[in-house]
Amino acid sequence: MLTVDHYEIIRRKVRDGMSQRDVSKELGHSRNTVAKALKHPIPPGYRLAEPRSKPAIEPFTHILDEWVEQNKKTRRKQRMYVTKMYERLCDEYGFTGHYSTVQRYIKEATNRSKEVFMPLAFEPGQEAQVDWHEAVVYENNVQKKVYAFCMKLCFSKAPFVCTYQSMTIECFLDGHIRAFEYFGGVPRRIAYDNLKTAVIKVLKKGKRKLNRRFKELRSWYLFDTRFCNVARGNEKGDVENLAKRSERQFFSPIPHVSCIEELNDKLLSDCGKELERKAPAPHTGKTMGNLFEEEKHQLYELAPQRFEACRRISTFPDKHLLVRVDTNRYSIPTEYAFRSCQIKVFVGRVDIYFAHELIASHKKCYLKEQYILAPMHYIKLLERKPGSLDNARAFKGQPWGDDFVFMRRELEYRYGSEGTGRYINILLLFSEYPERQVKEAVSICVKCRAFSDEAVSSFLRNDCHLDLSSNTVLVNKGDGKRNLSVYDSLSREGYFV
Repeated sequence: MLTVDHYEIIRRKVRDGMSQRDVSKELGHSRNTVAKALKHPIPPGYRLAEPRSKPAIEPFTHILDEWVEQNKKTRRKQRMYVTKMYERLCDEYGFTGHYSTVQRYIKEATNRSKEVFMPLAFEPGQEAQVDWHEAVVYENNVQKKVYAFCMKLCFSKAPFVCTYQSMTIECFLDGHIRAFEYFGGVPRRIAYDNLKTAVIKVLKKGKRKLNRRFKELRSWYLFDTRFCNVARGNEKGDVENLAKRSERQFFSPIPHVSCIEELNDKLLSDCGKELERKAPAPHTGKTMGNLFEEEKHQLYELAPQRFEACRRISTFPDKHLLVRVDTNRYSIPTEYAFRSCQIKVFVGRVDIYFAHELIASHKKCYLKEQYILAPMHYIKLLERKPGSLDNARAFKGQPWGDDFVFMRRELEYRYGSEGTGRYINILLLFSEYPERQVKEAVSICVKCRAFSDEAVSSFLRNDCHLDLSSNTVLVNKGDGKRNLSVYDSLSREGYFV
């Protein structure tokens, strides 16, 4: 076979004026070889006029193609590999060729079916991408699963990661708001896969029925949306890469935190450190932070007011003064029983409204089948149902503190069966006075050993001053001497033990 050196000599001699015939005679090459050297500056190598036939494997290629397609739909650990395919061809279809023949064909068929991609380039502020991923953390030394909301700007690759205890619509909305505030603006378009918090149903011709609250968020901040094809999360590859990096860098080793907010502060710090990394090509010589500063000016401005990141529910309380949110029950005040209420479910709290008036607010519970009760909501019921004091779910666990427990014990000791009624009279004061003042009144009376519902009422009526002068046994004598029977009388009335 002629080398490039041979080709060079032939081409030089012809260029210098020799004819192809003379070159052929001088160098001992055929005329066709000389013509070929003049046509190709370098040796073209061996070329097949037609693809080689494969008589051994060709009758079975349609079977192998079918098995390759089946593998795509089969669980990864239960797919057929080349060894199994070769065995089946031999046993079931009488194949007599070699294993390597099947191996080469399967490799070719697999490569033919691989997806190829279009390289993308984005303008500053043009698009961001959103996704979720799961992670494990230790909260107060207890292992816990959290859900990380990720948003990534496609031009600068600036990341944002924030964790929540669930992936509900209120967490989804809150994640957007936090990301916009972190970036200092709103990207012109955001890409999503078909997650349920945004897409209720995928319709024909690429249309989608969207969640109402998500549409309200989009209208509030005026960004456009782009949704990936079904099962094609790779169409938002930037945020997919962020999710993987977040798992391997931000959550490795597993973080130990005292609360979710502490974890989120750590993640914001991690996102800030990411901006120090070198920017990808073609932005050589710059950092992601440099590109982010450039992109900031192309983002839409934030809305003047913050969007209310909550889920809204309209419902009626039941006979136990409870409204249901997911699997949990939250209490409302007695006077709003059986009235239509509106609930706003935020990430960290549940607010309950009647006629646009806030009537109850509870810390949101992420456990299941729980009762979240405010004891004050049930105080007025004690007037009509005093017997429920000991077994009412809302009053379990000493909700008002140790002073109330001590007051009740002393009242029941001094007044017998009447003592429970006197204690209920004290509790009913919560419906007339602020909670802080009633607790202060009980605490002062316990310290003064004034174990009486009248004493607590007197303290509240007299602007937080304990006045017992109306009791004749406390009137001073002119000589400064007092009969010891006075103290017996005070003891009977419950002022002393």
